[in-house]
Amino acid sequence: MRFPKSIMLSSLGCLILSAATAAASSLTISVPSSNFLPNPHVLPAGTHATLTTLPSPEGSQSSPRQSNVLTAPLTRFSTFVFRNLQPESYLLDIRSSEYVFAPYRVDISSDGSVRGIWETFRGNPWDNRGAEKFVSGSANVASGDVAIEAKVLGRRKFYEERPKFSPLGLFKNPMILLSVVALGITVGMPKLLENMDPEMRAEFEKQSRSSPLSGAARNPVAGGHTGPANFDLAGWMAGASSGPMANADTAGPTSTSRDGTSSARRRG
Repeated sequence: MRFPKSIMLSSLGCLILSAATAAASSLTISVPSSNFLPNPHVLPAGTHATLTTLPSPEGSQSSPRQSNVLTAPLTRFSTFVFRNLQPESYLLDIRSSEYVFAPYRVDISSDGSVRGIWETFRGNPWDNRGAEKFVSGSANVASGDVAIEAKVLGRRKFYEERPKFSPLGLFKNPMILLSVVALGITVGMPKLLENMDPEMRAEFEKQSRSSPLSGAARNPVAGGHTGPANFDLAGWMAGASSGPMANADTAGPTSTSRDGTSSARRRG
């Protein structure tokens, strides 16, 4: 019994089509738990994965090649499944409103199987491939199905967090630190001098008289007044003696009298 030629051709075409379908592999991307995403099941329902083919630069300007976008929704197992992929080089993106995922480059061979998957970098040449996720021949894939894990880079931040007020943050200011140190010296120095040994106190007073600070106190101050010759800095800080301006205020103005005498002499 002989079959018609048309029936034989149609049967051969079905066999070729079934063989090509059997050779085509599927790509499954799973979302694992990580520090940024401890529970992948909390991903929003609108999360989806896309495979985008970039337009070829070799196409003519009259008939430019359009990019093709394949979309896979999020399943209840936190996975994305692509089937019957065409021989192309795809850009894999996982789009979510709350989390950021790393992009990947997916190359499909002529028989529909996954040839390789690598990390890619935005803004860099397409041939600049990163870490290897899958390469054909490096793993035992019996059925032709390839499964990889997505990488969560972080969580999206739409609002800038305002810094919170902290009292300890005031001590990071150098001016506050200087004020605290000066206040501590002012309050603690008299207490220290009261509990000091008499011999040590006398030596300290002797050294303080010869210090530049004591010499500056003996020099004429603003307004023409002169300080006392022997000003006790340690006693003044301890509250035992008066300040250098106390005696100067009681002395009365001297520069005015001198100016008045000199003016009287000029008139005469």
